[in-house]
Amino acid sequence: MGAGGFAMLVDLTIAITCFALFTGPLLLGVVDRHGSPAAQAAFGALAAAPLILRRRRPVAVLCVITAVSVAAMLLRVQFTPFVSDAGLVFPIAVYTVADRCARRLSAVVTAGAVLVVSLGGAVAFSLHPEIEQDAVHLLLAVPAWIIGDATRSRRKFQARVREQERLSALERQRRLRAEDHLRLSREVHDVVSHGLSMIVVRAGIGRVVFDEQPEEARRALATIETAGRSALSDLRGLLREIRETAPDDAAAAPGLADLTALAAQISDDGVVSVSVVEDGPPRSYPPAVELSGYRIVQEAVTNAVKHAPGAAVTVRLTHRPDHLLLTVSDDGGHGVPSDPVGAGLGLAGIGERVELLGGDVVAGPDPDGGFTVRARLPVRVTDAAGAP
Repeated sequence: MGAGGFAMLVDLTIAITCFALFTGPLLLGVVDRHGSPAAQAAFGALAAAPLILRRRRPVAVLCVITAVSVAAMLLRVQFTPFVSDAGLVFPIAVYTVADRCARRLSAVVTAGAVLVVSLGGAVAFSLHPEIEQDAVHLLLAVPAWIIGDATRSRRKFQARVREQERLSALERQRRLRAEDHLRLSREVHDVVSHGLSMIVVRAGIGRVVFDEQPEEARRALATIETAGRSALSDLRGLLREIRETAPDDAAAAPGLADLTALAAQISDDGVVSVSVVEDGPPRSYPPAVELSGYRIVQEAVTNAVKHAPGAAVTVRLTHRPDHLLLTVSDDGGHGVPSDPVGAGLGLAGIGERVELLGGDVVAGPDPDGGFTVRARLPVRVTDAAGAP
């Protein structure tokens, strides 16, 4: 049974219970009231039956119960054992109107129903002063409306909270997707930029020395092949990460320990010479810092390859208790830049990586003609010996 069927069963039970309370004591002679048993049973049924539809048609149900109550008073038929015939079903109908309708509408409808029943009672008393009348329905209508309105307000508030939670969850998912897309775009840029920069530089060298220095040209082609294979391998790794929802091979991502191999590879290419210097004992860092640190150095060195061929590049890792300081500086080189202008995406990517980790970065030319990139990454670190 669904929620709608259960609610209908509850309302049917309420209607039957009210009818039994109305007519039972009267038909059994426990209470003596005005009106024939048939009329009492008929009015009792007319007053209780609409409650079956109280959730679907709350205003109509209240209007019908109001009309039945007034008609019974005018016809001298007391169909309940209570002093006020409207005293039981009326507050139930008022509660339902307040619970199901907007506050202004429920207030107007309830006030109108109370007024009609009150006027009907006054007219009935003037016509039949021997029949006792009271205003119990007035006393019960007010708390019934207050409780119903409070229930509606609470349900509306809970619905707003659930909707806000749903929207917040959607926003979190959208933000996570955007951050993931941005991270992947940075990874693709770093991988492709580094690999293609090496290919472009070595291709230019090979073209120049192709006729006069064939050995150097072959070496350039070998470097191009190596750089291409490395970039292709990195791209395949990124594509695999995109396809997998939860990659479990975190060790495959490059880290600070791979900087020495990166420096050796770039130095072997002959465009720039790279050295790695560590200040302080090596430490273990979170995976995000390891990967970002590697990519920052890779991008800074790639900029030196493009803009300062022949330069001596120094990569310095300064380990501090609360942060890691990365400094990549070159002496300006002596060759012709392969990309004298560039799009500036590399430094922008470095800035984004550092910002995500809550650090800061400074990049600019040196007074002696070189260029320095300095990035500070705040971290909570432990000694490398204590790392798993």
